[in-house]
Amino acid sequence: MRGFFKFDSTKNLIRNSLKGFSQVMLMNNAISGGLILLGIILHSPFLGLMALLSSMVGTLTGKYCGGDKIAVSQGIYGFNSILSGIAVMLFLQNDWNWLIALFAAVAAALLMVFLSEFLAKRNIPLLTFPFIIVTWISLFAAYRFDALHINPSFVTSSPANWNLPVEGKPNFLLGLIKGVGEVFIIDSLWAGSLILIALFVAGWRFGVYATIGTFVSWLTAYSLGVDVELLDLGLYNYNAVLTMIAVGLMFDKNNNYFPLMGIFAAAMTVPIAAGMDLILNPNGLPVLTSPFIISTLLFLAMRKTIPRFESQIIEKQ
Repeated sequence: MRGFFKFDSTKNLIRNSLKGFSQVMLMNNAISGGLILLGIILHSPFLGLMALLSSMVGTLTGKYCGGDKIAVSQGIYGFNSILSGIAVMLFLQNDWNWLIALFAAVAAALLMVFLSEFLAKRNIPLLTFPFIIVTWISLFAAYRFDALHINPSFVTSSPANWNLPVEGKPNFLLGLIKGVGEVFIIDSLWAGSLILIALFVAGWRFGVYATIGTFVSWLTAYSLGVDVELLDLGLYNYNAVLTMIAVGLMFDKNNNYFPLMGIFAAAMTVPIAAGMDLILNPNGLPVLTSPFIISTLLFLAMRKTIPRFESQIIEKQ
């Protein structure tokens, strides 16, 4: 088939699909992706299977619908599909849930193909935008169509109730582990632990930066007076983990030793999550990773506008 590039084997497809799991955490490592998948399987074997199928579907969609060859080999077209497939499986409830999840995976990959080139010309990272759009549209459809049903246990992510009394002593380690798990919309110590291990396998900085992001958001949220139970669930941490890795590591062209901008960006995800929740919750929509996108793009734009801002502050310390 002229104009198309081909996988050498099914083994390559699986490897690239596993990379999709690592790309959710902004990594490019098949072994780390396998560990993440294992964590999801230990939480729910069927959910793990659907996540893998979603990644494979997204990867194939990128391949046959004009996606970049290098991006396909790095699992780029799989990570939004994984998140979209998992979201549909968790948020919707009907006999054809698995089929809707695969359609969502295809839709997320198509959005990546269509938007990637447009945004790349403007040096704007796509991040998890396709996942958010596909998930929100799926939920809106479920509210309007009788054939689709919202899972009765569905609750919006990152509930920003700032008036709850702070009772008890929060557990930072619990918030760290569950926080990284919540990136995949999963409340599981097994999944969170293996995802954290996967981060360190990909590189010590990934693990350390994820820990720093959790600590910063944990401290910010606690100082603002959030409920301890919500803090321990990691609902205020997962956006900060992604933001810290993105701003402090992946998009830091200067490779500063001290990721000051990343720390600020991670802290900002907490109030952003609060604001987004106030806007989205009345419409029955979860915050998902929208605080990660907003904070990351805001600080990347700031870095372009004031390129010496971070280095000047570090020099003064």
